[in-house]
Amino acid sequence: MITKEERTFPETGLEAGEKEEHKKRKWIIRIAIAVLMVILLLLALNRCGIITFPWEKPHTIVAGDLFPGQGDADDGHLSGMTPEQIKEQMQKAADAAYFSFKINARPEFKNGKAKGSLGIENPSYNVYPMVVQIFLDDTGEMIYDSGGMLPNQHIDNAKLSVALKKGTYKATAYLNAYDPDTKVWQGKQAAALVITVQN
Repeated sequence: MITKEERTFPETGLEAGEKEEHKKRKWIIRIAIAVLMVILLLLALNRCGIITFPWEKPHTIVAGDLFPGQGDADDGHLSGMTPEQIKEQMQKAADAAYFSFKINARPEFKNGKAKGSLGIENPSYNVYPMVVQIFLDDTGEMIYDSGGMLPNQHIDNAKLSVALKKGTYKATAYLNAYDPDTKVWQGKQAAALVITVQN
């Protein structure tokens, strides 16, 4: 009986060259895709304002355009304003820059889980919404966060976010002011507290 022999023949130079060319094309495509992805990522970061390209001109205001005496502007108030109107305008500017608050400097709690006499007020004459956060002085741990308080709002009594054991604790209340329109943080004031937990 005659058996069939399987023979493999070496690749011809043409087939080996085609495979090599095919591999090169695959690598070129992979590199092109990677470069395209990097470009798209950079464009997305630029669009979000995270990065800027060196050839982009920053949007600047020419300082000379803002100086008094330049252009058509005259110094002072509008003509015809009465002294009362000028005073009222100046008071509005002073009030807008003024941040006021009230807080009980010695709040007391019956126990670590009870409400205590925080006595926080954002007065009606205040311009800024505020958030009050209280931190223990010795550990830096935040034990209270009021959430947003608009002008003319108050908190008489509230629970701390941490159940403190019986004792007296030195703490600091930070009263953070926010722009009423943009909600951007404007600054903070601090008030020293002595917290007493009775049981």
